[in-house]
Amino acid sequence: MNTRIRTLFSATLLGTLLAASIMIAAAPAQALPLTRPGPDAAQIVGFPGYPANELYEVTFIMIDGRNIVGDRDVLWLEPGRYEITVRSKVRRPPGLDWRNPRSRRDTDYNTIELVVEAGKSYHILQQYVDDREPTKYLTVLHRVYDTP
Repeated sequence: MNTRIRTLFSATLLGTLLAASIMIAAAPAQALPLTRPGPDAAQIVGFPGYPANELYEVTFIMIDGRNIVGDRDVLWLEPGRYEITVRSKVRRPPGLDWRNPRSRRDTDYNTIELVVEAGKSYHILQQYVDDREPTKYLTVLHRVYDTP
């Protein structure tokens, strides 16, 4: 009888711990303001870039300091104010020889603050600025347009 009680207690405790760990792991994802595409949402887009104009693609990696699971180049957000952190996708930075390209994808992080409205798309890119130190890139709002 004592063994049954221990087994039941162990199974109950294990189930409770498993449920708690799932809730803790899911909490950051639920806290993100991501939503489904539609007229009540705002879209932010990190592509295409325009390298001829020194404007480069980005992927979105954080919203308000919270990590996004899997880097994304398109997000649908609830209307509001956000701080978006991006990772640059600059593959051939200006000034480097084409025979020796160095990727800046994993080295250049930046943030931009946005106030987004439902039914609008926000095109976010990184712009090369020659006289900016130590990094020569700025995250910019390239254009805003009505979501089709």
